[in-house]
Amino acid sequence: MPLTIIDALRRSDLLGAVPSFRDLSSWSAWLTYLRALYGLDFVDGDLERYRKHTGRTDPPPREGFKESVVIVGRQAAKSRIAATVCAWEAIRAGRSGSEYAVVLAQDARASKRAIFAYLCEPFQAEGSRLAELVKAQTVETLTLTTGVTAAVYPTRAESVRGIRARVVAVDELAFVGSVGGRDEAREILTAIRPCLATTGGRLLILSSPGPQSGALFELYRGHYGVNASPVLVWQASAPEMNPTLPADYIARMEAEDPVAYRSEVLGEWKVGTAGLYDRATIESALVMGRAEIPPAAVPSVCRAYFDGSGGRVDRAALAIAFRRDTRVVVAALRAWSAPHNPASVVAEGAELVRSYGIRTVTGDAYGGGVVESLWAEQGIKYVRSKSSASDLWMDSLSAVLAGILEMPDTATTREAVEEFLTLERVATGERDRVQAPRTATHHCDASLAVAGVLSLFPRKREKRSFAFTTDALVPERKTGFVIPTWMDEAA
Repeated sequence: MPLTIIDALRRSDLLGAVPSFRDLSSWSAWLTYLRALYGLDFVDGDLERYRKHTGRTDPPPREGFKESVVIVGRQAAKSRIAATVCAWEAIRAGRSGSEYAVVLAQDARASKRAIFAYLCEPFQAEGSRLAELVKAQTVETLTLTTGVTAAVYPTRAESVRGIRARVVAVDELAFVGSVGGRDEAREILTAIRPCLATTGGRLLILSSPGPQSGALFELYRGHYGVNASPVLVWQASAPEMNPTLPADYIARMEAEDPVAYRSEVLGEWKVGTAGLYDRATIESALVMGRAEIPPAAVPSVCRAYFDGSGGRVDRAALAIAFRRDTRVVVAALRAWSAPHNPASVVAEGAELVRSYGIRTVTGDAYGGGVVESLWAEQGIKYVRSKSSASDLWMDSLSAVLAGILEMPDTATTREAVEEFLTLERVATGERDRVQAPRTATHHCDASLAVAGVLSLFPRKREKRSFAFTTDALVPERKTGFVIPTWMDEAA
């Protein structure tokens, strides 16, 4: 009986030599997916799981699927599976030579390095017989004696043009952007399919969900739950695919950003536009009955954020805050309505920040160097924030949800609350965008000053490190085109 990928995962001298696969009890959902992909016999629990995650009622076809889309939350082990499928195809295919098994990874160096480490691991694990197949290795390729080159390339169309592939796995397609009006995700898929045409190879797309638009969502909408479709679409939450995820990680994700939790953990598509805040959440930051906190009553160092204005249409706003234990406390929030004289506003703001012992103010890049000059005239250094307004508003959400922000109960802070409630969260790619309504009377300047000063007190987070190691480059072996006989032996 021919060896299957499930057999190879169960064998401690093949794919099962990888430490992560030595105990397959937590990999049940992925094993069901692989059986469906390759048309293998189901075992107990597989059919129910398959129906749940594919929306189909019929069992999978005996021939499996040549094209598959997996939509799952982050940390579901999809990159590991992508690399493992490519390693499997590389060791069993290539009978005509000069073929590829490719993972297309995000261009970030860390992402490519991590996936290449996954790809190399079956060939480097202790006790693995696959090491004898390695003919040569570079920083992004493994050339095997089977005639296949296993590789990790950037997620770009030109990465696969001109090659013949046994499999191409695309990691995080939902977060491939558009450049100059071009839909890069669609161009990548168009470039991949001819590479697989003559080999009968497989296309795997494994991604966290993005917005409800683009090439990936069209595949999902056209094939999910369609029994007769030749494209297998699988959707699941991260904990369903990876039950080893720590409960505290999942709880923290839900507490810090419920909207992101639904996409990044539960694997649900992002809604196009939604309010960033609800009233109960942002009003929880108000300390009822508290007035502005005067300088003499402030127990620690203060910082200030200024949202400038030209004075004709926009308001200007200034927030001053300090840290008390784990909380960021807004001591004062001032706003100047338009029309106003920017120089007079800065002079008034400088007098206020000096009273709190502040000599440096952070703010946006509005007005080029004019704002810096106005503050410099008052003897105050002005530092431009490296964060956009969208990022500041987005980052404020997790802090407010965690109960970190305190604001006094004043007319200006209540205006800021109303501004926060008008902010819109727009689903885009990797990071959602926040936008404010642009009307003649409403520009969300006070809320931006609050979000800005909050950013000046970074939260202390638990640091988790993940180390990826690879052995030294493997010198080329003077071996020919060889497929070991043990590759045809089932477990």
